[in-house]
Amino acid sequence: MSIKQFNGEWVAREDRVRFRFNTSEGEDYSFWLTRRIVQGLIAGTQHTTVKTLEKTHAPEVAQAVQAFQQQAVAQQADFQQDYQAATQHPLGEEPLLVVGLVINQQDEQISVEFQLSTGQSVHIQMEQHVVQVMVTLLNKLQGTAQWGVGLLEAAELPVLSAGGIPPVVH
Repeated sequence: MSIKQFNGEWVAREDRVRFRFNTSEGEDYSFWLTRRIVQGLIAGTQHTTVKTLEKTHAPEVAQAVQAFQQQAVAQQADFQQDYQAATQHPLGEEPLLVVGLVINQQDEQISVEFQLSTGQSVHIQMEQHVVQVMVTLLNKLQGTAQWGVGLLEAAELPVLSAGGIPPVVH
């Protein structure tokens, strides 16, 4: 599944983020993300990226490179385009609650599995730059919600070992 566009909004009465994405295959997915899940997505993808960069850089350099790349994406992100909902809704039109995440690195792509309250799961693989756009959007939304779970600066990231375990949030 290839991601075409992301969309999100913080819904105050739910105190959740409604997160949507559509694919180049014409599918539309809609989820409710809690504060804990947003925190897991942001932190998990940051750590996975740093872990990958550590294969070619020292840990401190990898953290700085990741922070620089994320900042560059944030400065270039365009959140002014209208979201174009797709015609196919494999899980229905109503958002489903995400209750867990599994984040892994596979070659040059990051794999995210959204585990849903229905017992189903949605698995997506994204290139690094697509992940950074998603994280930029989620960081913006968590800032609006005043959750305090946003992006960590390079100095705040813990140093990861090469054999680290991928983050899992349940």
